[in-house]
Amino acid sequence: MDSKAAVISPASTRSSVRAFATDTAVLVRRNLLLSSRTPVLIVVGAIMPVMFILLFRYVLGDSIDVSGYPRYVDYLVPGVIVQTSLFGGSSSAVGVAEDLTRGVTDRLRSLPTRSGAILAARTLADLMRLAFTVGLMLAVGVLVGFRFHNDPVPCLAGLALVLVFGYACSWFFVLLGLVIPNVEAVTVAAMAITFPLVFAASTFTTPASMPHWLAVFATNQPVTHAVDALRALTQGRGPAGPPVVATLAWSAGILLVSATLAVRRFRLG
Repeated sequence: MDSKAAVISPASTRSSVRAFATDTAVLVRRNLLLSSRTPVLIVVGAIMPVMFILLFRYVLGDSIDVSGYPRYVDYLVPGVIVQTSLFGGSSSAVGVAEDLTRGVTDRLRSLPTRSGAILAARTLADLMRLAFTVGLMLAVGVLVGFRFHNDPVPCLAGLALVLVFGYACSWFFVLLGLVIPNVEAVTVAAMAITFPLVFAASTFTTPASMPHWLAVFATNQPVTHAVDALRALTQGRGPAGPPVVATLAWSAGILLVSATLAVRRFRLG
């Protein structure tokens, strides 16, 4: 009997993985179709980071001193791209809360669908939208003077790193949407989390210009590591190893903890 179970188990595992992948692919397509039918949401999601680029480039850029960067736009755009990955992840919280409020989640639960696939599809669809928005931010950045100052491979690695970081953050916000299943409340909660992380970081200026107590927080939080890693990889300034390793470690930790808790919470209903 043990040998029979040993023979059946791998096939059963493959079948389960295949079913999970199929469910996820179908639900990713569903989420992307919903987004394509409401393109205004994509446009609105891109307006804020574009405004940050334009405002800081032309209104505040000349008053901000960042040592080592002769052109502030080369310092600014990587920060806005990481900011976009965090803001994009926060849309996952709103989407999850909205599905719970409208009863969509209950209908999906009533189908023979893997519960984990429902959440994975949400985060993967948000990752695809994030990739589109990052591409848009790069296009706008180039139009206002941003340039890559490193080889293509490190530059592409930096952009991939931002997507990994954004994907991990989207799982955290999925968990937030499950804990606070109310669209208005979770929107406020997401903003309360993202704004301090974005502004108390090296996103727009160096932590050295901040008060000591705030600089300590800014230097050691994940957004600063992600921004510094992207700048090092795209601009070729400073060692890339430490911020890249720190970003990967933060991303892995956020993903592991958030995904585990989110799937457990979702299964409990």
